[in-house]
Amino acid sequence: MIKVLIPLEKEFYKYYQEIKDLYEKSQGKMCDTNSFEFVIKETFFYMFLNNEKLIGGIYYFLDEDNKLFLNGFANRKMHELCLKCLKASLFWFNCDIYAQAQNRASALCLLRCGFKRDKNNVFVFKKC
Repeated sequence: MIKVLIPLEKEFYKYYQEIKDLYEKSQGKMCDTNSFEFVIKETFFYMFLNNEKLIGGIYYFLDEDNKLFLNGFANRKMHELCLKCLKASLFWFNCDIYAQAQNRASALCLLRCGFKRDKNNVFVFKKC
């Protein structure tokens, strides 16, 4: 069973070091230079667990044009669970959602979740 935790929940901090380490390990691939502390305080951050085992995290943020973007990271060998988590989170917001694919695997994941290519490596999940 997939469980979602946010930084406002006490149980989130049971996994804090593990999710922080995973974020920092994945940071270069995501092209995000922000600290983990910044990400959990300044974005809509969600941690995903499967039977108390960390899957990864997805965070949503507004860019300079007020477009809602997402970024995510996960432990290896959890592709199908990651797709389930991403698909579920897409319906927590009532607007178009954008994502920038940093590699082919990211682009394929976005396409499998219903995103369409917007331009270059930017994809959009249309709500309209």
